[in-house]
Amino acid sequence: MWLGGLLLTLFLFLAAVAIAYFAKQAHYSLFLNGWMLGALICFLASFTCFFGAVQGWPFPPLVRPEFPDVEIEIYGTGSLDTQRESESGLAVTARLRSFHVRFKNTGTGQPASLTVLLFVKLEPGSWGRVGEALCPAPDWVLPPSLGLTPIAMPFELPPAGALSGHLVYEIPGYYLDKLAEPMSARLELWDHLTDKRMTLPAEIGSHDRNSMAASSGEAEMLGPEYESQADDSRANDSQAGQPGDARQASA
Repeated sequence: MWLGGLLLTLFLFLAAVAIAYFAKQAHYSLFLNGWMLGALICFLASFTCFFGAVQGWPFPPLVRPEFPDVEIEIYGTGSLDTQRESESGLAVTARLRSFHVRFKNTGTGQPASLTVLLFVKLEPGSWGRVGEALCPAPDWVLPPSLGLTPIAMPFELPPAGALSGHLVYEIPGYYLDKLAEPMSARLELWDHLTDKRMTLPAEIGSHDRNSMAASSGEAEMLGPEYESQADDSRANDSQAGQPGDARQASA
């Protein structure tokens, strides 16, 4: 805004100089002279600055905008089992985790396009150095009997816009016996317009941008000592299987 005002002042100065020359000199063109052309350029630049300020353009233009002012209210959480069809056509059990939420864009000029990810804590060392599991949203139709209204992602949030529904995720079966107790999880908000991410605990309550933390988009990694623990566990499992294999061979 201040740059637009400066350019507008410069436009008035250059236009005044051009008018002064026009009044003093005969045959002096009012519009086809350097002073007036400079004034025209300043006016156009000033108009662009004012328009950009109204539209919320970042300044300088190369600076990426911050994560939008998004607020999320978590009203409740749930864990339930249901059936889904596997790739082989057989019905398998699926463990779902749901969150009843309401999103609101409290900003005045910056829209948001969000995907929300769920990371659950794993028992340290149960999956090597990986300390968290990323749980995908179901890619299959949820049974109406569950009473859930899943939010399709990504979803758009215009300024002052709001959206309510359920965030639904499937916990992969190979993680079920490796989850930390008591269960701990976090939600990660990924804004596709700024390509920035913020994380918050997946707990009931109200969370605004000030209470969120910046995130890299990666699962938590533990120290190298957990990798050696995983190698020892695999080695023990392999040794435990050798006597049985030997008995089968001798039989």
